[in-house]
Amino acid sequence: MANTKSGIKDNVFVGLDIGTTRIRAVVARKNPEEGIDILGVGNSVSTGIRKGVVVNIDATVKAITHAVREAERMSGVQIKSACVGIAGGHIKSFNSRGVIAVKQGEVSKSDITRARESAAAVNIPMGYEVLHVLPQQFILDGQSEIKDPVGMSGVRLEVEVHIVTGAVSSAANITKSCARAGIMVEDIFLEQLAASEAVLSDDEREIGVCLIDGGGGTTDMAVFNRGAVHHTAVLQIGGNNFTRDLMVGLSTSENEAENIKLKHGCVWMDNVSAEEVVDVMSVGGRPPRKVGRPIMTQILQSRADEVFTMLLSELKKRELVEVISSGIVLTGGMANLEGIEELAMSIMRIPVRVGRPVCVGGLSDIVSDPIYATAVGLAILHAKKGHSSNVLSKGTEEKVFGNVLSRMKRWLEEFF
Repeated sequence: MANTKSGIKDNVFVGLDIGTTRIRAVVARKNPEEGIDILGVGNSVSTGIRKGVVVNIDATVKAITHAVREAERMSGVQIKSACVGIAGGHIKSFNSRGVIAVKQGEVSKSDITRARESAAAVNIPMGYEVLHVLPQQFILDGQSEIKDPVGMSGVRLEVEVHIVTGAVSSAANITKSCARAGIMVEDIFLEQLAASEAVLSDDEREIGVCLIDGGGGTTDMAVFNRGAVHHTAVLQIGGNNFTRDLMVGLSTSENEAENIKLKHGCVWMDNVSAEEVVDVMSVGGRPPRKVGRPIMTQILQSRADEVFTMLLSELKKRELVEVISSGIVLTGGMANLEGIEELAMSIMRIPVRVGRPVCVGGLSDIVSDPIYATAVGLAILHAKKGHSSNVLSKGTEEKVFGNVLSRMKRWLEEFF
């Protein structure tokens, strides 16, 4: 960590989750244990994104700026750069294999690079670019399941990889929006891969696990086995679909439907009783009504059934059901719906748990909600890159952290 006249640099990292319904910024710094401590967060309503894709740059810039400024005020950090997430129906992925001859009879890092380049030398649709080339395993002279062959002797090196591609225009619009908000994009990561950094354990990755990240516009999937990514997919159904179902089914406004979903949303009929009722605002000047909570639950459960049936179909099509031995981890806003674990288990027939960011210090309680999984994961990935242009405010780190706690206390007093 280097000290400069402007402050303490190179140790502060930012994850920026540009979602369909919310934009979240998480500020973190490395700690002596090589983990991260959360310094602050920022939130704003997202109005320029549809299903993970920028459709209005001005609105997106405004929302990014608001979230970043809020994170700066809480953390005492001047944010200049961030790692950013990308999602949307344009994301396409597939597995590939590359083969090379080992030059010196001993595998070097340059051989690894050549093998990956060989695997990535595939036809990509026009207008798309490769976002990630993720090694699954190396095979050296027929010996498989090698994770790092550097230094091993052999003559023929093969690598199996998972390749993720995305639309050039989508990535460009995300970068442009951030630049106009004064943020340099250090890197762009697939959102479900970022979320996995925050909520999955190494054991789950090794045994086999399916991460499902339910956002506002899309539901994203990533399957891990033997420590590597084996499959990723995006369903263009998300929390907004649940909200619109309530809006139509209850004849209410979209804002009211969203509030009902957040406060009373349940997707498992066994969790509600016939006596439970909720006040629902009407439209067109009509008076409010009392609606039975079982009616709302039935509406939401029907949509949740559809989502998990589609996810199960995707796993079966790829023959991955037997691969995810440790089960499914749910994260994102969808994971906060009451009864979501019971419903998912009833359809998937495997263990399910809700994934919350773990192994972080500092203001960890603020980001313990599944909605922060992607932003926290992006901050972790930013930290792993090892460099940053973000700057802590003047003063010792201890004073800065004390200021953060004081700001949090005042913030909580305002709301409670």
